[in-house]
Amino acid sequence: MKIDILTLFPDMFNGFKEESIIKRAIDDKKVKINTINFRDFAKNKHKKVDDTPFGGGAGMVLMCQPIFDAVESVKNKNSKVILLSPQGVPYTQEKAYELSKEKHLILICGHYEGFDERIRTICDEEISIGDYVLTGGEIPAMVIADSVTRLLPGVIEEESHVLDSFNDNLLDYPTYTKPRNYKGLQVPDVLLSGDHARIEKWRKDKRLEVTKEKRPDLLEKESVSKKDEPKKEIVKKSLKKDKKLSGEIEIENKSINKRTGKYILTKTEDINAITIFDPKLVIGYKLKGKKDSKNKNRIVIVKDSFIKKIAMKNLKRKVDLLTYRFNIALSDPNDDDATSRVLGEAEMLKQMIFTMYLKYLGQDNVDKIIKNINALVNEFIRAKTLQNTLIPNLQENKRKM
Repeated sequence: MKIDILTLFPDMFNGFKEESIIKRAIDDKKVKINTINFRDFAKNKHKKVDDTPFGGGAGMVLMCQPIFDAVESVKNKNSKVILLSPQGVPYTQEKAYELSKEKHLILICGHYEGFDERIRTICDEEISIGDYVLTGGEIPAMVIADSVTRLLPGVIEEESHVLDSFNDNLLDYPTYTKPRNYKGLQVPDVLLSGDHARIEKWRKDKRLEVTKEKRPDLLEKESVSKKDEPKKEIVKKSLKKDKKLSGEIEIENKSINKRTGKYILTKTEDINAITIFDPKLVIGYKLKGKKDSKNKNRIVIVKDSFIKKIAMKNLKRKVDLLTYRFNIALSDPNDDDATSRVLGEAEMLKQMIFTMYLKYLGQDNVDKIIKNINALVNEFIRAKTLQNTLIPNLQENKRKM
């Protein structure tokens, strides 16, 4: 992804781009973040980018020409231009996920009293990070760039953000690390039990409890959205796929012809997914939002068998990666931190499997995968123990010689 930030103060972003996850993402070429001083595009003698408002009033207003030209200098067919403004729609985690699918974001940072209204004509949308006013749009630009970058594939582990606060209108569950007892403050026993089913239930309960205590408005929002959901109908016959324009779905003995435009069938030799406009047409499938080439909202309906296939493929890759990290930890017998890290990763992987994959793979498959991971852990511990025994003996024999 590429993010271009139009600002009068590009130096404000130096520290932002040189620290932590953002720096790693830039170094790994997961994202490219550029700052563009739109004062450089001013055509007047003094590089002025603002002027007094027509009709009078306090403050200065940003002029059209420098910002229009700055946007045109970087814009392409994949660009999404966003104006950062208190008048914009409130920024949410859902919007962050949506923007993370874009190829190119252009963020326009305002300053002074505001924008010339005509600048809005070159923007795809306006975003606000809260109901308050800042001196400029630089901090909101950092907020959006940070929240979007962390969601890009490979920047952080997917499971690290899947249960983030505000996903599913719930806050995150409490987390703990060593030591188990600090000044009399204990880690909950359930987290030390090794019973992953109990841990998963505890975390779900805690998400609800924390949300109820700190942000009850989120639960009210969820309640309202469920109330507004359309009543689900049962599909009684499968799709006919003889001709591209003659597919039908029969719902409660009522046929809906494809020509009505209520849905679109994506035809393949082996249908793993059906794309439609109206989600209430079918039940019993997993739904995932998607945008088509005309930027219209669509729903992708995926077979459970296809989800299972993808889930197994993803887990195989994660177990292979864990095996590789075990081997790396064994390559340096003196690196105790590497040993601790890889054992922690194994435990996190097992917890993630129960959290994210149980509903797709079923208990039997999950148990087999966990058993394989436990076997890997035991083999690693045996090898590490043998390594710690042999090396001191070899060193002692060498000294005697």
